[in-house]
Amino acid sequence: MAKKERTAEEVAAKAARKAARASLKAGKQKAPISTATSSLIDKLDTNSPIQHITTSFYLALSPCAYNDPVGGLLAEHISPHLLSYYPPLNGVLLGFENARISESQDEAVEGPSDVLARSFNEYAVSFLWLTCDFVIFRPSPGTYLEGEINLQNEGLLGLICFNYFNVSIPKENMPSDWTWNGQTWSDGEGKLDQKIICKVQDFEASGQESISITGTLVGL
Repeated sequence: MAKKERTAEEVAAKAARKAARASLKAGKQKAPISTATSSLIDKLDTNSPIQHITTSFYLALSPCAYNDPVGGLLAEHISPHLLSYYPPLNGVLLGFENARISESQDEAVEGPSDVLARSFNEYAVSFLWLTCDFVIFRPSPGTYLEGEINLQNEGLLGLICFNYFNVSIPKENMPSDWTWNGQTWSDGEGKLDQKIICKVQDFEASGQESISITGTLVGL
């Protein structure tokens, strides 16, 4: 007996029914903590460690930079701190823009005008206010990070976030149903995604160049 050929509409309808059954089945399964659920993705967006702030600093301007005071102040005081922890901003400096100078902090938001620098006694340098719009990485407790696993041992799980920052998740900050099989960690379903989302528990500046971040997978 010849096999009846199905039309394109019938094939598409069967594929749609199959996809619907698979989606329903997946919806009934418990999602592992290592999977980026929509709730975690929302928290990742609303509790990001990437912050945009505007602030001013009272800085010394060297005489050699009088022809380009903005460029001179940036080169001497701001640019050297890129991609390192900068205590005045309490975070890692990622970038800056819209740099402007002023005689007082209150004038920083006003439009362009002539600016007079201030000198003190016998000092050769002059002082100005420099205001910038900064982009900083500040992983305060409660913020969320997504990272790729780059280290596993019996005592901790290591992540690399934004391809630059390292996060350590100690054993006590992992769910109680996670197990160590001698080589890798596994969640309650016996698996572990390569990318996971964690919550920052604490961070500490280890010198001026880097920071140490501790994360948790409990209470997400």
